[in-house]
Amino acid sequence: MTTKNTEHINAHKVQLTADDVDSIVGFSFIADAIDHELRVFWDFTWRDWSASLIPGTMYTIAALRSLDTAPSGAFVARSLVRSLVYFLLYIYAFDIANQINGIAEDRINKPDRPLSSGRVSLQGAYIRWYVTTAIHLVLGAAWGVLPWTVLWVFITIYTSFYGGDKHWTTKNLLFMSVGSLCLLQASWGLVAPITAREWRWALLLSGVFGIVASVQDMRDVEGDKIAGRRTLPIVLGSHFRRVMAALICAAPIICWKLEFLRYSHWIVAYCGALLTISMLYMAYRVLRGGSARYDHKTYMILTYIYCGCIAVPMLFP
Repeated sequence: MTTKNTEHINAHKVQLTADDVDSIVGFSFIADAIDHELRVFWDFTWRDWSASLIPGTMYTIAALRSLDTAPSGAFVARSLVRSLVYFLLYIYAFDIANQINGIAEDRINKPDRPLSSGRVSLQGAYIRWYVTTAIHLVLGAAWGVLPWTVLWVFITIYTSFYGGDKHWTTKNLLFMSVGSLCLLQASWGLVAPITAREWRWALLLSGVFGIVASVQDMRDVEGDKIAGRRTLPIVLGSHFRRVMAALICAAPIICWKLEFLRYSHWIVAYCGALLTISMLYMAYRVLRGGSARYDHKTYMILTYIYCGCIAVPMLFP
């Protein structure tokens, strides 16, 4: 072999080595890692954005619009970025813990989830949960909403790892109502002081949400039985749909009676009417029943109504 050929081969080896190093520690590796984590985040959380990230950010906007003096553009941008980051962590930490706890039933109810499908290892899920929870607590302290962050982390741990999901009273009445309160008070507290009026509004919305939240369990009966859960559809059996439909129909009456939407603009009354019609439609869907897919859509309608309630003070402070 000639000297020229040897030099060419050595140069080719050097080039391959440089490419390999770049793929391991260079831009392509970082880009692939970021892309992978974004996909994992999406796979864990996409079902729950309408009950977490979206209403949380909307309520932060409502808090911004409630301020006596118009905030600067920089303050608005900072507040919205904080809200987005906070609620991305809020739902990511919960969904990881919830899915760690629910691998067995997810193989039946939601086999596409990262853990039940095998796309993410259990060890990897735990590492992500610890990191996400730690960052969430640190940012909650830095942004002045630590009590609500701690309460959210506590009920997440209780529900996911200590049996809080086994009975409908703790799974929905407790977790969903307190979780909603954590969301509303944190999203408001990122921007403005929590007033007595805001307390009353958040407590009423969260209480009603917790009462009707058992509609989410209609879709998961088979998996919940395997997990040993006593959700309301399992406890009430064939009576559940009639009882839940009655509660859903009663919810708007309670809200109107307690003046849930006490805002000055005349359009608010029409918003309340639309939300009431939406609740009646959801009650109809509960009675009608159908497949797990149909029942999932019914629960999603509840989350959209929840966002609709928050949209009223956002649009008409």
